[in-house]
Amino acid sequence: MKIKSNILGWIIFIVIFGTVGITSGLDLWKTTNDKIPATFSEGSLAGQYNPADIRGSYTFAEIQNAFEIPVEDLGIAFGIKDSSNYASFQVKELETIYSSLAADGKEVGTGSVRTYVALYKGLPITLADGTYLPKPAVDILKAKAPLTQEQFQFLDTHSVEVP
Repeated sequence: MKIKSNILGWIIFIVIFGTVGITSGLDLWKTTNDKIPATFSEGSLAGQYNPADIRGSYTFAEIQNAFEIPVEDLGIAFGIKDSSNYASFQVKELETIYSSLAADGKEVGTGSVRTYVALYKGLPITLADGTYLPKPAVDILKAKAPLTQEQFQFLDTHSVEVP
């Protein structure tokens, strides 16, 4: 069986745009990310958001919405100078602000935000040796978070000054 080229063109057009139209109509076609962190699936924390799923593209406002941590606390904790930018500040920008510390093996970035959020909310987190928190973050955690003795010791040895 032979198909004429103009009919084949119409078939391809209908299949492509028909698929997009149908999946859009059924709300299956998504071109944006909802930026909702994964949740814990087991235990007493089942259903709660997991801070280990925070990505560099998250803004402080998105973290506030998911974990109920005020953007003011996040902005102050990580030494963001302009308070009007707290909500729109992306986590990945911390690596630029604290780039001078990277040469010493002291990373302040996405891992630091994950650690901060987990400690602030009393959620489980593996404390990584190369992850550091700015001094204001440590001060906020010591004042507001339910910390264990091990976490206090970690904070005492893994804090850095804001550049």
